[in-house]
Amino acid sequence: MPATQASHTGSRQMVYDPNLSPSPSHLPNHQWSYRVPSPPRVIVPPPQTNGAGFPDVRIGNGGPADFESNGFANSEFLKTVTYAYGDITSVDSMLNWRYEERRMAQKILPFLYLGPLSIARDVEFLKREQITMIMAVRNTQAARANLLNSKAALSLGIESCTIDVAGNQELIAAFPRAIATINTHLSHTYEEQQQRNAERKSLGQPPQTSLPGKVLVFCETGNERSATVVAAYIMAMFCMDLIPSIQLIQAQRFCVSFDDSLRFLLQSYEAILRAKRDVAKSRVDSMAFTGSSHPHMQHHLSSGATVEGRVGKSSKRTLDESYGDDMDVDSTDTPHDDGRFERRDGFAPFLDQ
Repeated sequence: MPATQASHTGSRQMVYDPNLSPSPSHLPNHQWSYRVPSPPRVIVPPPQTNGAGFPDVRIGNGGPADFESNGFANSEFLKTVTYAYGDITSVDSMLNWRYEERRMAQKILPFLYLGPLSIARDVEFLKREQITMIMAVRNTQAARANLLNSKAALSLGIESCTIDVAGNQELIAAFPRAIATINTHLSHTYEEQQQRNAERKSLGQPPQTSLPGKVLVFCETGNERSATVVAAYIMAMFCMDLIPSIQLIQAQRFCVSFDDSLRFLLQSYEAILRAKRDVAKSRVDSMAFTGSSHPHMQHHLSSGATVEGRVGKSSKRTLDESYGDDMDVDSTDTPHDDGRFERRDGFAPFLDQ
């Protein structure tokens, strides 16, 4: 009898056994899978290298021009933040990574750090890096047990906040709140520095450089939940795709762990961001088209023509229209699409020997 055959796809195993055939005259026509169907894995390749052979990971200085589509407040300040540092090129740490660095925090952006819980309790680190806010991404059970708190930040007067989720799947709903919290803190810190500079100027003292604050995002290990929040922040603020965002974080903190569930989560969030930007772009294009300064629209309006579509008409369908559509679907006069299936070859699960 032939032995069991197996093939490997990533970490999953697909197995079929010809002995399971009900008759020796039949053989399986395809590999059998005993696992639940799942979407294809999101593969994150190593970043491309530059002329010197070092990974080239950077954030362009273009910056997104549609902060309003993401619901961010003070969009003009956020544009200043994304432009202030110019072309952000990450100092790659993958080639020189040491195992002990997993207990430290790494600077992902000039104002955004990522690390474990232990670094949030390090007074010397918080002072040296001039951290102005810490953000804990924790499980609700840890929140009830009052874990992941930092007495060091409290003693230094550093602002702290928490993002509590019951599981990783709730992170996608928490991304907007986490991003808004970080941006609000950066904006308030910048405004406070501006006020202090105004006071120094009134006293005849030279002003200091006004920059946004610095935020440390952390979880128990600094490798999973907090890294996912940082990736979502980069995707939303700099219009970066999923894979370059993960590459940027891995270039700084090599020990981060984005498993399949977290990658699928970020992939779904990427689709949400694209949809928001498409809606914002469509709204801007529609306003430009329907504006009174448009010569084509002026001609139709002057001739007394009615404008259908978005202008002068509700975007929602009326009840009569909805019933009419349902009747059209159920109508026997509607042609069927059987032609799509005419030339399809069948697939036999077994072959005759």
